[in-house]
Amino acid sequence: MKANTSVLLVLILVFILSSCEDIVTLKTPSSDHYMVIEATLTNLPGPQKIVLSRSQDYFDNTDAPKIVGANVSISDNDGREYLFKEAKSELGSYVWTPITPTDIFGKVGKTYKLTVKAANETFIASETMRRVPPIDSILYQFDEANQRQASDGKPKNGYDAQFYARDPIGMGDCFRVKTYKNKKLFNGTQNLVFFYDAAFQKGAMADGLMFILPIRRSISPELYQEKDTIKVDLYSISESQFNFYSQARLELNNAGLFSRPAANIPTNFTNTNPNSSLQGAGWFGISAVSSLQTIVDPKKARKNIK
Repeated sequence: MKANTSVLLVLILVFILSSCEDIVTLKTPSSDHYMVIEATLTNLPGPQKIVLSRSQDYFDNTDAPKIVGANVSISDNDGREYLFKEAKSELGSYVWTPITPTDIFGKVGKTYKLTVKAANETFIASETMRRVPPIDSILYQFDEANQRQASDGKPKNGYDAQFYARDPIGMGDCFRVKTYKNKKLFNGTQNLVFFYDAAFQKGAMADGLMFILPIRRSISPELYQEKDTIKVDLYSISESQFNFYSQARLELNNAGLFSRPAANIPTNFTNTNPNSSLQGAGWFGISAVSSLQTIVDPKKARKNIK
């Protein structure tokens, strides 16, 4: 009798809990529809691109509206001006094209000021191109995938790679790493890798050191196979951009039962009219880049890489 009573109580509890499930639609205030800039310009050969769009309401999942008809230019502290022309084939994109193959945008140590004129408003941003060390080497060893590398049907066995570079002497250098497998960028939120000097955080006292192991191994979100091409790009970024990425990652991972209220991410893109309701968002970045790539060859694999 007691057993039957317990089963009945459990069934009643399950019914009560399941019947209390309602879908609640929260009302959120309308967005101010900021002007958003996407711009990481480099000293790599070839064209440079800036994308302008409008922010959207919180629950709006449509494509962000692009901004057309803007005047976009950049000037450096030597007085040279770079004009970015609107791309006809891609709405909201503005491109600077070098005149000759040897005409490279950006030099380490120079400061660049972006000016965007759109919707009867003028927006500005400024950044300095900072130094970046060369990538010394990319090494790999045959191994079994760890739990992170083996998720989502990725290879269980293969080559685990690391890259080697040393932070320049002098505190305050910041960097971002981008990794490509067979020309395809690892572009998930978990692949956003940036760091301060040779470690992940400011204050780690890692000036002038070899990049720490977790940074070096970040280029292997999954194991590589024979004949795969591994390409690593190391970008210099400012400390302000380091802080921008830090806040962006906090917001990207801000979910779950104990999540914080959403907050605006800082920007260096501002309206020259402080009384205007149209404000800026996003980041204007200038990076020097060092690159290295290798093709996985089992004969060149190492053992016990440290």
